[in-house]
Amino acid sequence: MPNANVNGLDLYYEVHGEGEPLILIRGFGSNADHWYAQVPAFSTKYRTITFDNRGMARSDASEGAYTISMMAADTAGLMDAIGISAAHVLGLSMGGMIAQSLAIEYPGKVRALILACTHCGGHHAVQASDEVREKLAKYAFSAAPEMAVDAMTVLFAEKTLDESPELGREYVNVSRRFRPTPDILMAQLEAVQGHDAWAQLPDIQAPTLVLTGKEDILIPPENAEILAERIPNARLEVIEGGGHQFLIEQPEAFNRAVLDFLTRLDESTKDA
Repeated sequence: MPNANVNGLDLYYEVHGEGEPLILIRGFGSNADHWYAQVPAFSTKYRTITFDNRGMARSDASEGAYTISMMAADTAGLMDAIGISAAHVLGLSMGGMIAQSLAIEYPGKVRALILACTHCGGHHAVQASDEVREKLAKYAFSAAPEMAVDAMTVLFAEKTLDESPELGREYVNVSRRFRPTPDILMAQLEAVQGHDAWAQLPDIQAPTLVLTGKEDILIPPENAEILAERIPNARLEVIEGGGHQFLIEQPEAFNRAVLDFLTRLDESTKDA
């Protein structure tokens, strides 16, 4: 798969399927490979583009601080590099923060916005408990196998791990293919901590769907309610039986919610 030169960096990306473009933006510590439960479904109807954020997996890293706005500029630059003027955009977790920034700073590039398990940032965001954040940090910054077990209780719902432990194991195996360096993870973490889009959310013009897993303890569902209230005419959907990685735990429900939203939007645009 190809690389695109964007803002002085080579960014790795993949294109699957044909049709209207759908850009998928992943979050903290993850990369294009983590969309494995979505690409097969989305690419049957849309030209689905996944990519590694700067510093992740197969994309170049830059020195110095990272910001959410910087990574939104990367997304916009990637779209320009591959000839996409506007697209549907789905952002997950930190990727949802990048998607918010993209919709605010480059409104003409976002036809529809889907925000999954993310928050607006700043003091309006509802934070995870100290225990949850400590478990995730230990997993992210340690290579110790036992930390992965602890982290799964943060990323996945308890019922999922009890009834379908293979889902957690698959996620860990995908994550181990390209382990990010501590410096990159710290840069991403600081970018997340610097994110605050609350005041600008009412400026978002794109039709918006906000999704959350009901059992998400990393980015609690209250954050989805805040986003849906602040973004004009946004729709909120809560998916049962999923934690922070509800798109992997409940892929059929997640994928259906996304595709139904986009299908209705595409049909209304044709009728207009």
